[in-house]
This record gives sequence, C-alpha cells and structure tokens, in this order.
Amino acid sequence: SSQTYSQGIELACQKEREFVKHSVECTWNLAEAQQKLGNLALHNSESRDQECAQAKTEAAELRWREEEWRRKEEALNQRERQNLWNTDLASKEVFNKSFINQKRKEIEDEDVSEPRMQKHEQKIRHFGMLSRWDDSQRFLSDHPYLVCEETSRYLMLWCFHLEAEQKRALMEQVAHQAVAMQFIIEIARSCNVDPRGCFRLFFQKAKVREGYFEAFKNELEAFKTRVRIWSQSHGFQTTLLHDLSLNPGL
Repeated sequence: SSQTYSQGIELACQKEREFVKHSVECTWNLAEAQQKLGNLALHNSESRDQECAQAKTEAAELRWREEEWRRKEEALNQRERQNLWNTDLASKEVFNKSFINQKRKEIEDEDVSEPRMQKHEQKIRHFGMLSRWDDSQRFLSDHPYLVCEETSRYLMLWCFHLEAEQKRALMEQVAHQAVAMQFIIEIARSCNVDPRGCFRLFFQKAKVREGYFEAFKNELEAFKTRVRIWSQSHGFQTTLLHDLSLNPGL
C-alpha cells in the first residue's frame, strides 16, 4: 500500500540521520582531535607532554571507532542491496500529499510547526539548490528558523523523489544540502546547543578542508550511494510518479 511505501521512505530517512550521527561522533570528532594534536605539536614545552599523549590516545580511539563504523556501514549497504521489497509495483506511490505533509511523531524539540514548514517550503527548496558554502551560510543567517530536523527531512525526501525521476544531478545537489543540514543538527546535539547557534561553526570548519570537509564529503558520497541503492532495490519507476507534492518544477 502507499502507506507501507511511505513508511519505508520514512525509515530510510531515519536510517540516514543515524548514519550522520555516527559520522559526527566518529569522523568529525576525529578531525577535532587531530586538529587539537596539531596545535599541541606547535608547543613543545614539557607541560604539554601529558596533554599531547592524551590527545594521541583520543585520536587513536576515534580512528578505530571510525574504521569500525565504516565496516558496519558497508555491511548495512550490502544488506540493503539484498533486501528487495516484494511489494507490487503498481501499489507504489511516491510522496503523495498525505505523506509529505504528515507530522513525524519522533521529532524532538520541534521548533517549527507543520503549517510554518508548508509556508516556508519555497525557502527550503531554495536552500536545497545552493551550491556554495558562503551562500548557504548567508541564507541560513537570514532564515535561521530553517535550521531544524524538518528541513533536513524534507530535503532527504526530495532526494529520493529526484532519484526516482532519474534527475541524478539535481539529486546530488540537494543531497549536499540535506547532509549539511543533518551535520549541523547532529553537531549541535553532540555539543548540547541549539543548532541555530552553531551552523556558522559547521561552515567555518567545513571550509577548512582539513579532516572536517573529508568527514562531510565521505558521508555525502555514502548518502548518495544509499539513495541510489534504495531506489534500485525498491523498484522505483518513473511511470509510477503521479500526484506528487514535491514537484521540482525544474
């Protein structure tokens, strides 16, 4: 049924949020530890020896956790490739209005109500099409209420829709912004701060391209791969796309 199918896409988005959470906990924090270690190396005083040793231990542990997570991630991707749905293709409807507008019960501390998200849909889509870090940061500075779980979820859903329509280039563009938003949210969660107050930190560090950008890039590539795998394994067909509420109009 369309309800079962909608739940499947929602599950895929929930899994992606979990992937990004682990990436922040492992890869992003590893970049933090390596930067700290590099800063300590610039100061060779004896008083820094103990702190430096601690930083090396932390970096080694995070590196091990990252490798362990990547192994699990690959195993999950392999399982996804094999986990083909037996659902009748004719029953599959993608992104009907009742689904895209439904309120996800699992959202915690939701700052933006559903009507407001509908009201700001065009702004979310505009953000999804931005390609430069500076433009994205500037846009979120002007519209900080968009820094929330619902924006990330909307963009992720849009990615599945674009892949279903075989609009690969657009899917990859929106995926960039979807993963960026989820990184901001997870970084804020790990630091126990409001995401609206830390998105500038994300852009600042991502632009450095030393560890931080690699963490983001790796997760972005993994997400795009998962979207393609999910689309193929669950039998998306462009002929089934009708009555769409997420019409790119591009």
